[in-house]
Amino acid sequence: MEITIAGNPTIDIIITNTGAVRRYGGSIYYASLVLSALGAKVKVVGVASPDVISDITKALRDIGVEPVIEPADVTTTFELDYRTRPRSVRLVAKPSRGIEAVTGDIVILAPVYDELSGAKVVGNKIVADLQGYLRAKSPLPDADLVHFSYDDMQVTLEEIARFGKRWPTVVYTLGEEGAYIFHAGVMYYINSARLNIVDATGSGDVFLAALTYFHYVKSLDIIDAACEASKIVAGFLATRKVVKYDFPCVKQVVQV
Repeated sequence: MEITIAGNPTIDIIITNTGAVRRYGGSIYYASLVLSALGAKVKVVGVASPDVISDITKALRDIGVEPVIEPADVTTTFELDYRTRPRSVRLVAKPSRGIEAVTGDIVILAPVYDELSGAKVVGNKIVADLQGYLRAKSPLPDADLVHFSYDDMQVTLEEIARFGKRWPTVVYTLGEEGAYIFHAGVMYYINSARLNIVDATGSGDVFLAALTYFHYVKSLDIIDAACEASKIVAGFLATRKVVKYDFPCVKQVVQV
């Protein structure tokens, strides 16, 4: 079973109270890191400028992922400022072309901006991170499961439940405050590990990739899969490696 991740690699300029760093990123990298470490067969599709394609494809191949990165005029670049909550995100540059087609047994749509707005998508299961769609104000995709975070949009539980009328499963993550999952007409809450982390870049991508793996590949129910994903995120934030950080994951049904 192959998992295809669609979205552009990025150059991230990350600002915290201790200064600024510049590094490669994007949902496809963080999600690939997790899925490959968990043993999944992974392909990624995206576009980037020729000057960085070789570095990005090498980084992906080094972790056992098949990269399909096509050339574009520029590489998507963001400035992410963690000195505020929610963090502020500024688009610095984006390619003039997008991704044309995405296929796979399981497809994770993880645009960082509008690169998937015209893409043809075919998959047995479609998972979508709404971050890029919301940033670009693009039409939201059809999917079996969608994820977005507090950094992307602040919503009420009633609004999450309304989203559940469109998508079978809706996951709303709140960082160290946990996550809400609306599935089959029921709202659930799970907690997160309490870690003193400033730079949480990639945590949403790590969570969604692990959730996809545990739910659709390992067939865990959605709440158990979310708990496992939360432990992977905690391990990643604590070590910047794909390891599980065990903590008591509390699962609750929430009345809406």
